[in-house]
Amino acid sequence: MIWDDHMFIGKRCRGRAKTLQYRISNGLAHPGVFLLVLPQSEHAVLEIIPSLLLLQKDYPRENLRVVGMAATRSEAFSLAEQIIAGAFQECGKADVEAFISQL
Repeated sequence: MIWDDHMFIGKRCRGRAKTLQYRISNGLAHPGVFLLVLPQSEHAVLEIIPSLLLLQKDYPRENLRVVGMAATRSEAFSLAEQIIAGAFQECGKADVEAFISQL
């Protein structure tokens, strides 16, 4: 799992982002945290996954690039909206990977 240096962090995760990152990276359960990751499919813009999904033994976590973290699902959707809007503003299209690379 790759954690982006310029991650988008939801308001409810800001004070504990490093702790959550450590716990999730080390396979410790943390319910209620959602990660925004760059998609594995070229047909998607972003993927929102609950951090508990990473506890599954066969989940492909090695190739995940985490670009955001939120405490609730609705906060995750708001962050996704901000990221996509920023990509449109900077790149003229929904190229989130290029937008994140520019930060």
